Amino acid sequence: MENIWNSYTKKQEKSTIIEYAGYLLHYVKKRNQVYIFALTSLLSLAIASNGNIEPSIALRLLFGTYTISLATYIYNDLYDVRADRLNKVNRLVVNGYADVTKLIRLIASLFIVGLLLLVSINIYTVVISCICSFLAIAYSHRRFNLKDKFPHKTIINALGASLAALIGGFAVENVSISVLILSVVSFLFLFILAPLGDLQDYKGDMLAGKRTMPIVLGVNNTLNVMMLIPIGIICIFIFSKSISMLGTLIVLSTNSLVVLLLYYIKRHYSIDIIKRSRHVLRLAYIVNQLSMLVGSS
Repeated sequence: MENIWNSYTKKQEKSTIIEYAGYLLHYVKKRNQVYIFALTSLLSLAIASNGNIEPSIALRLLFGTYTISLATYIYNDLYDVRADRLNKVNRLVVNGYADVTKLIRLIASLFIVGLLLLVSINIYTVVISCICSFLAIAYSHRRFNLKDKFPHKTIINALGASLAALIGGFAVENVSISVLILSVVSFLFLFILAPLGDLQDYKGDMLAGKRTMPIVLGVNNTLNVMMLIPIGIICIFIFSKSISMLGTLIVLSTNSLVVLLLYYIKRHYSIDIIKRSRHVLRLAYIVNQLSMLVGSS
């Protein structure tokens, strides 16, 4: 009888592990925008260390930032089910296929793993990781609910990118002017990426009673604001003495294309165009940051 019970218990444990793994793989695939925060932290580390990257620090920083960012997005999904259903978002928790209790355990595990990885680097990464975790809770939890407020939602998103850009410098205790510029550029570019997602979810967010940038300012005004951001980034690079001509030229060409793309979206506004544009603009975000690495070397 004991052998039968042990066999049953092992099967249940195996089934549970497979279920957790399935949840994790689902969100790794569906939340592919998370990689930009992890990559930002790695680029920041490369800039701060002048290319002499310590592999152990790089791996802990990369996976620590990634797991905390992924946990943040999954946590947000738990509190955003109504709007996501209205926007016809295809995710497990939205479709009712996920065990919420197990999903909360997965989120907690990801936060713990991410914090432990970052805590193992130094005291500065501990502080930043704690700030990021608090922002993640304040962003989504019903007590704060910053994700449904204007301009809080966009500012919190932008702060997340900014902190991801700073953490690499703090990891090697070298927050140089190039790292600070990277942080500012990352903050600014999220005022393009975050509202773009809000434009895609405009109808559902309005029905759910959210106050996102497009709902408060209107679609055209939001796109006008977004088009100013690349111009501001170009100005930062042009007037910065710490960035080479090559880095500035890369930013100039990339952000000029971003302005043209945003203008095209404004003229031919549709959900399909926005969906396709999000991938292009994420790539532009990374190119902006790579230009910092090229320009500061």
